[in-house]
Amino acid sequence: MMTADRRPIPDAPVTVAADPVLLRARSEFGVSYLYPYQRFVIANTLEAGPEARRQIVVLPTGSGKTLCFTLPAVLLPGITIVVYPLLALMDDQLRRVASAGITARILRGGQSAREREEIFSAIESGQVRCLLANPEVLAGESVRERLRTASISHLVVDEAHCVSEWGETFRPAYLSLRETLQILAPAVTTAFTATASPLVLDSVRSILFGDEPAKLVQGNPDRPNISYGVVQVDSKEAALSTLVRDMPRPAIVFCRSRKRTEAVARDLGAPIGADRCAAYHAGLEKPERAAIEAWFFASEDGVLAATCAYGMGVDKADVRTIIHYDPPASVEAFLQESGRAGRDGSPAQSIVLDNGATRPTEQDPTRRLREEAMIGFLSCAGCRRTYLMTVMGAEPPACFGCDHCTPELEPEPIGRCRSEALAARERAATIVRRHRRIFTPDQLVREIEPGWSEGARRELVAALVQSGAIRRLARGPWKGRLTEGTTRKI
Repeated sequence: MMTADRRPIPDAPVTVAADPVLLRARSEFGVSYLYPYQRFVIANTLEAGPEARRQIVVLPTGSGKTLCFTLPAVLLPGITIVVYPLLALMDDQLRRVASAGITARILRGGQSAREREEIFSAIESGQVRCLLANPEVLAGESVRERLRTASISHLVVDEAHCVSEWGETFRPAYLSLRETLQILAPAVTTAFTATASPLVLDSVRSILFGDEPAKLVQGNPDRPNISYGVVQVDSKEAALSTLVRDMPRPAIVFCRSRKRTEAVARDLGAPIGADRCAAYHAGLEKPERAAIEAWFFASEDGVLAATCAYGMGVDKADVRTIIHYDPPASVEAFLQESGRAGRDGSPAQSIVLDNGATRPTEQDPTRRLREEAMIGFLSCAGCRRTYLMTVMGAEPPACFGCDHCTPELEPEPIGRCRSEALAARERAATIVRRHRRIFTPDQLVREIEPGWSEGARRELVAALVQSGAIRRLARGPWKGRLTEGTTRKI
């Protein structure tokens, strides 16, 4: 059972001076006020009674959810355990927690017995206020046995949508978190996420808490400073080159595979310079990953080609443009990754490149529904923002920016990218119409768009064949040659 917490939430930020309990927020973290939802979640955590308290918190990216568990970690008597899906997030959070003067440790795989013993001894002696871990390490019997004797005030599951999206596929340890909670018996358990549809929320509650009641604290997931757009292209590589060169930076290009991130970073070296782009994914060695993170944090015009490894929790406030080279597997993932932009509150742009080839791939019915919802975003005829919020079960807001509602506000490079894509398609199709049954696909590749890379030209020819704008003959003396298509639509 999951119930919404109905206590009134003020509309305006709560000043620290007006709340003596939270004066520590200023001294420990240097903040001068708390947002209403922050104050609400912190109160739920600090005011736990004799019975264990469970809550699921959905707050948009950039709303300061980290403070919702780091501030209680300072004020509560016992330790706070925070469960993260990725080592990169643990490393990033360790830096942020340490900078606030909170003693923290990371518990992860690959540590020696001596390292583990040092960590457990520090916990038992009261030296550790915050323990960062992943679900796999907490599933270990020996770890549970050592932690069950500790006084655990708060157990946090961050990026909780991963419980649902990853638990039944490649991260089965997420499914054991409920058993972990029963053994460790924290006074308060909070599952945090920035993006969760009603379907995902129900799955998270069921996996973590079973039939036990849980409070739902949910903010509006909309980020009004982010404008959404989809760019229909035949060559993603060519379109990306135009956008990255001319759109505001820093920028992140999200891809669905490690190999793609490396190819994209390499290809972007020509239009913007190799020193301004890098690839980031979970397969990097720790020193290399740390070096790339440090470079991108400091960069004012860099471009990071990344998998979802950079889509959760790693914080760079001034990212101006997000480009999805590949659409993610769900609307939740899309909002999570788009939410890396504009965390400083200034305007930002989210762009998806669509070549019309995206098809559902999931076999599991629930995951397929999520995938189809994301694909629906690419082709929706109405307001993009309304579509996203409807999928998330939120009240559709006024549109502050999307390519359908406010085309006049769209940055000029996006419109130019669309025009260039259409012109390239028309030029290639015209060559085939004028020289029917002359060129094979490989020969046509050599005849079109001399300024493009070979990969981009091949993308264009393949897209023209797939759309029916040109046709490859299957029989007869001109077998394998190209002719005009079944449709003249360009």
